[in-house]
Amino acid sequence: MKPPAKNSPWKTFHTRPEDGSEAGDYYDSTESERYAESNAMRRIQRQLTLRALELAQITLSSSVLDAGCGTGFSLEVLKEVGYNRIAGFDAVPALLKHARAKGFTVKKGDLREIPFKDGLFDSIISVSALQWILAEKTVENASKAAQEFWRVLKPNGIVVIQFYPRSEEEAMLAAKAFRAKGFAVRLITDNPQNPRKRKVFLLLKKP
Repeated sequence: MKPPAKNSPWKTFHTRPEDGSEAGDYYDSTESERYAESNAMRRIQRQLTLRALELAQITLSSSVLDAGCGTGFSLEVLKEVGYNRIAGFDAVPALLKHARAKGFTVKKGDLREIPFKDGLFDSIISVSALQWILAEKTVENASKAAQEFWRVLKPNGIVVIQFYPRSEEEAMLAAKAFRAKGFAVRLITDNPQNPRKRKVFLLLKKP
């Protein structure tokens, strides 16, 4: 995929961890501990999760899956807000250890192979995870994720995915993959002209 043009508002200013490694390789035991103890990361994930819930507009009785739950930062927010039927999964065992220690129901899995049964959830949120599978084979991996999200979601289910696309093209390709599966798709960008503050969300609805 071509990098953003130098004058593009989507220009990135640094190499990100997901640009050069799989999540499981990057988040070894040391990096996982650092992440779990980071107040800055907890604050950022909290803000993103609250924004995702604002977009989702789902009732507190909804069953919610956290796709790419990591150490459980977003699950903490869901519980605090009042959601009781929550679960999560992540590809990195070292991160899941922290989520389990907080008492959450979590499993090892991947966005392309979700470890839960068909039609189990009313809603899915995913914060800062999708970009990890888009570094290579963007269309193929996004399509696999779309298939799995569709599979575990109930009819009329809502999905909010916050992610960090490397370019506007990548964001559009991800949206296209979910639309091709059958989702109604809105691509929402907060602070679109500010690369440092820009946040990208996919708001999806299954008919």
